[in-house]
Amino acid sequence: YDMNRRQFLAASAAACAFSRARGAAAPRPNILVILADDLGWSDLGCYGGEIETPNLDKLAQGGVRFTQFYNAARCCPSRASIMTGLYPHQVGMGNMTSPKPRTEFAGYTGVMNQRNATIPEVMKTAGYSTWMTGKWHLGPPGPVGRGFDEYYGMVHGFDSFWDPTKYTRLPAGRPARTYPEGKFYATDAITDHTLDFLAQARKQEKPFFFYLAYNAPHFPLHAPKDVIDKYQPIYEKGWDVIRKQRYEKMRKLGLIHKNWPLTPLSEIPPNRFNTQTGWAGKVNPPWDSLDADRRKDLARRMATFAAMVDVMDRNIGRVIEDLRTNNQLDNTLILFFSDNGACAEWDPYGFDSSSGPGNVLRKGEALAGRGQPGTYRSYGSA
Repeated sequence: YDMNRRQFLAASAAACAFSRARGAAAPRPNILVILADDLGWSDLGCYGGEIETPNLDKLAQGGVRFTQFYNAARCCPSRASIMTGLYPHQVGMGNMTSPKPRTEFAGYTGVMNQRNATIPEVMKTAGYSTWMTGKWHLGPPGPVGRGFDEYYGMVHGFDSFWDPTKYTRLPAGRPARTYPEGKFYATDAITDHTLDFLAQARKQEKPFFFYLAYNAPHFPLHAPKDVIDKYQPIYEKGWDVIRKQRYEKMRKLGLIHKNWPLTPLSEIPPNRFNTQTGWAGKVNPPWDSLDADRRKDLARRMATFAAMVDVMDRNIGRVIEDLRTNNQLDNTLILFFSDNGACAEWDPYGFDSSSGPGNVLRKGEALAGRGQPGTYRSYGSA
């Protein structure tokens, strides 16, 4: 986290220097922080992945790609550090949020304490408007209670991408968009409200700090079927092929040292879920050791994940185009990262329920419906 904090402060210092270089009367830069949820380091095209992310790739090409970055391995602790610049235990968020504060250890209360200042609280003192869309997952008093002027998104951690009732507009009573039946998809809706907020921010004639925290590609894996279909044949090649392709591309891009060998298939750390499914302490299996139906199912899971990233990138493109159209792109510092790495819960085959371990092997038409409303899946550790 020292690295995490130094990188953010360095970027902020660069923004200040940029403003000074343009003269005392020059407008201060806007700041847009875009956060993905459970995105693997090599998932993006510009970091070696096969997922189509042209908008993020273009930003990376014209900017800086960080290659050393630290996180707290889970949503809430990482987000607590992002919001405060402190170690998560200093904020009371050494683990996940809790409906009621835990009392055993001060670093693990599960509720953000008040012995800190958040980025939006500080930015307000510098004359910035503050906006947030997407996933909060830091408990009460919520994003508006910790410095954001306006908010739309998922206050809690993870839920359906197809159900608009899981998403909230704050402060209470503020107008929110409505969607025809069957037309709501969270990543699109979060971006819709982002564009609305940016339009409001322009009317205030002061710089903005915007925290755009997509809940994609966190489980449950939900995505438009046509985009999933596009990626299905890619992942039917299997993880042994995909991981080698990523490794070679990362070496070519200079993201990893050319002498670093490809790591072996990883061990599955025991936990309370995979001890029930029998995978605790075992190694993720070679792709060719699985039967054809299992490979189809697993490819569909990963294709759904890739589709979520693809759609997120398209929506980031909408935001960038809005900034460009309104002559704000050149005066906006854009930072993109993930709260933590790829999700390795709970065993190689993933799970199909919000309540416990285990998965359901789907075939044929039943498999084609995965990722649509009423489903709940992860893609597994392998």
